[in-house]
Amino acid sequence: MLAAAAGLTAIAVFAATAVSRMGYPYALEWLEANSLVEVERLLTGQSLYSAPTVDYVPDPYPPLYFAASAALAGMLGVSYLPLRLVSLIASLGCFFLLARLVQRETGDLAAGVATAGLYAATYFAAASWFDIARVDSLFLLLSLAGLYVARWMRRPGGAVAAGLLLAAAFLTKQSALAEAGAITAALLFDTRRRLGAVLAATFTGVVGLTTLLWGLTSHGWYVFYVFELLTQHPVEHAAYTGFWTRHLLPTLGISLGAVLLAVRRTPPLIALSCLALTVEGYAGLLHTGGTVNNMLPAYAAVALLAGIGMGGSTPSARGALAGMLVLAQIAVLAVNTFTVDRVVPGVADHRAGDRLRAWLGGFDGPVAVFSDPGLGVLAGLPPVAHRAAAADVLRGTNRAARAQLERSIARAVTERRFAAIVVAQPADLRGFPPDLTRHYRRCPRRLLENVPGEVSRLIGGRPPRPLTLWLPVGRGSCTDITRRLE
Repeated sequence: MLAAAAGLTAIAVFAATAVSRMGYPYALEWLEANSLVEVERLLTGQSLYSAPTVDYVPDPYPPLYFAASAALAGMLGVSYLPLRLVSLIASLGCFFLLARLVQRETGDLAAGVATAGLYAATYFAAASWFDIARVDSLFLLLSLAGLYVARWMRRPGGAVAAGLLLAAAFLTKQSALAEAGAITAALLFDTRRRLGAVLAATFTGVVGLTTLLWGLTSHGWYVFYVFELLTQHPVEHAAYTGFWTRHLLPTLGISLGAVLLAVRRTPPLIALSCLALTVEGYAGLLHTGGTVNNMLPAYAAVALLAGIGMGGSTPSARGALAGMLVLAQIAVLAVNTFTVDRVVPGVADHRAGDRLRAWLGGFDGPVAVFSDPGLGVLAGLPPVAHRAAAADVLRGTNRAARAQLERSIARAVTERRFAAIVVAQPADLRGFPPDLTRHYRRCPRRLLENVPGEVSRLIGGRPPRPLTLWLPVGRGSCTDITRRLE
């Protein structure tokens, strides 16, 4: 019961934190910006997958999260609010499914609540990724829903439902393929092999048909971004050990003891599914540029297995020990990671964003902010390619895609299309032509050197850094433009 009470506290802290920052009008995490651009494209009838240009490069994910967010944004308006609302609802759904999975498996509601709370307690350790405008929480919700249905299905209708849920998870983030394969394998070696075949056929049919449809309508770009691009990047060798030493053990090392207590009590289908979720997180970190968001499936898997180790319809020494370990883990996470003030923007952040947005809107033409194209959208400017999405293409091995993007950038530079280019760090200018200085001049004084850190934190993520301003040769005054901001 103590673990359940601690779990409820962790869930309450998460919910209060998420609600308090949901309406913040600027990016909470710099990758949110491209999600906003993609939703805006859907609402204006533009293709989500197209050739990479200086104006737009999509994230390398399937479209379901963006489509769901766009449906909500159609009612609430284009802002980060509807995108974060999708992620918040998905996170709450993950808590419910984790609790329900453990309750139904062990007959112990308290263990289920503690399971959900253990996952919720990783919120701050996971860089508060649960509720931001990205694909991860919706992907995990659909993955857990597919597992839940597959675990207790008894008829073909249930197998179809599980296949559809896992296909929806794949159409949110393609790493769901691992869990779909694991669940299918477990079923094929079970007495429910026929249902496993139905599930696999449903999943394969949906994924195959959508790939064919979107591949044809996007002239192959959907296949490139979703299936090819991430495989072209080198491996982050430090992540082989970093997955354990930087993320899993420091965050959930104590609760792994409860996982060990669940080894003999975990059904093969759940065990293989949790293994697949962990592998998905591992693979995401191995991709260069992978970050802690990829740990969400692994954290959920550990929480689920720990809950099974803790639960039972009758009291037992095993369950009591597992409960103590989970309680201790939540307490350690609360003491070491719960820092609400660091993830909730303050009044100064809000005012700084307003100030910067007004400054961008004061130019006599489009302004390129490659570290935060969402800020341009909010300022009423045409969007540009997000630096991270463009970098995915530029460091890939597809020469045609890379050349397409570089030609588009060079053409924009030669035509001096942008009234200004705001650079947060040198990577913003990756892919730019060597003769950039023939067409744009760099202002000698860097922006935001003498203003509060909240302003410079809005572009390019943390830590705060001064910005560099590039203006077209023969147009604009560096002094006047800098003075107008500072």
